[in-house]
Amino acid sequence: MSSITQAKAEAQKLIQQYNKLQAEAKTASVEDAAHKAAEAEKLVAQISLLQSAVNKLQSKDTKDAAAELHSKQTPSELEAKRMEVEKVALESRIARIENAQKKTREQITQLSRAKQELERLKAEADQDKRASDEKLQQELAKLIERKEHEQRRLKQEMEGLLQQTQQEAELLKVQRDSARAMMEQQEKASRERLLSAYKHQTGGHKGLFIGVGVGVVIAAALGGVLLFTPWLDNIVGIKKVTQGSPQVAVNHVPENHTQANPEPAARPVVEEKPTLQPSAMKALGVYRDKLTRGGAAPTMVKLPAGDFLMGVRGSMPYQEERPQYQVHLEGFSIGKTEITFDEYDIFAGDTGRPLPEDKGWGRGMRPVINISWDDANDYTKWLTEQTGHQYRLPSEREWEYAAVAGNFDSSYYWGNAIGQNNANCALCGSQFDAQSTAPVASFAPNSFGLHDMIGNVLEWTNSCFRPNYQGAPSSGQNWEGGDCSRRMVRSSSYRTYENALRVTKRNSYNPKTRMDVLGFRVVRVD
Repeated sequence: MSSITQAKAEAQKLIQQYNKLQAEAKTASVEDAAHKAAEAEKLVAQISLLQSAVNKLQSKDTKDAAAELHSKQTPSELEAKRMEVEKVALESRIARIENAQKKTREQITQLSRAKQELERLKAEADQDKRASDEKLQQELAKLIERKEHEQRRLKQEMEGLLQQTQQEAELLKVQRDSARAMMEQQEKASRERLLSAYKHQTGGHKGLFIGVGVGVVIAAALGGVLLFTPWLDNIVGIKKVTQGSPQVAVNHVPENHTQANPEPAARPVVEEKPTLQPSAMKALGVYRDKLTRGGAAPTMVKLPAGDFLMGVRGSMPYQEERPQYQVHLEGFSIGKTEITFDEYDIFAGDTGRPLPEDKGWGRGMRPVINISWDDANDYTKWLTEQTGHQYRLPSEREWEYAAVAGNFDSSYYWGNAIGQNNANCALCGSQFDAQSTAPVASFAPNSFGLHDMIGNVLEWTNSCFRPNYQGAPSSGQNWEGGDCSRRMVRSSSYRTYENALRVTKRNSYNPKTRMDVLGFRVVRVD
């Protein structure tokens, strides 16, 4: 086989490889297409070298043939042969140029596609970034709006409280002025009686002494009324009777008042509210469910169905705890104590979550603290799975019903005075006051046998935030709905002072909040 034939064969193979690469590049990705274009360029370079070699061989053979024919052929024949050889060379050159143009066009097409793909990817990335920025701006706007709404609400409540306080102060002034006027009238009448007795005495100086004694007693009595009017107005279940107004029983637990933190006097008006007679409500039993992992669930107290008045009477300056209304609840069970570290740590170990911080006070039987609403809610779900019974957090109305325990006639479930060592608060006279939590059940329980319904730690509930009780239904275990971006918290803590120890006190926090004064207890649906 001649050198020209071999060169042509090699060139044909390279051309076939080039065509194959071009076909693959059309279906390949941008990166693969670029790679195959580079390989194609190498093949084209090799084809060009082979074609150049073929041309040189053809040129050599042409010269040799021309030399041989020159001696044998006529000039006309030689010219014809020369023109034919030049024609073949020209056609070969044209073919090479066309192939180069075709390759260039395909490379341009591939590069254009790659450029379009890059532009598309960049546009999508920019669009995703803009969408993310817009979403973030919307979330920030919503957060700002919620904070502004909360600020307006707090401002309105403060204005209402100031107005209420001013009204109560004015009312107290009227009461005192009225009492003072009555005392002056009585003193005047007493002096007149003394003068009359002196003029008409029949037993020596005996009548004079009797008159003086009566006047002193009357003056002392009226002075006592003037001095203790504010205190009488705030005794639980009693309203001061002035100018013939009838007495109205208010069956709930109000704030206990001290001279250090005086509360505004109650307004002596008649409230058209349902009334309930105090009753000695008793629990139906105490029990503990078994856990499938071994051990027992928290101790539960079974409560009877019943009615109670939720909130405070309208004369009290706590807008978020009004209006007072009657509620009927079906029976349910609630934790005898707050959930302890011992109980929560078992759950944390089973679910692989971190143990909450105890501030160095100790764990064991102390109430678990630094627990968010989400943590507490997850604990109730775990209890449900472990026991086969439905556990959850108590609603606001369930918690208050359990705390009141039918005790409507005293400030606290142990009496009208804070006393000593009845609870753990800022000034309850216990060894833990304002310093730390106390082990659960360290103090006497209420009538239902429930411990620490006042003091120790605040407790999460299942109820969503509402600013007051307007429109509340009179039945149902929970008032559904509300703003669930905040959850209601009840009870008081080891740092709470007297003016916030009432069992009607309401607080609300973000469900992610964790504090060393915040724990929880659970409810089982019967």
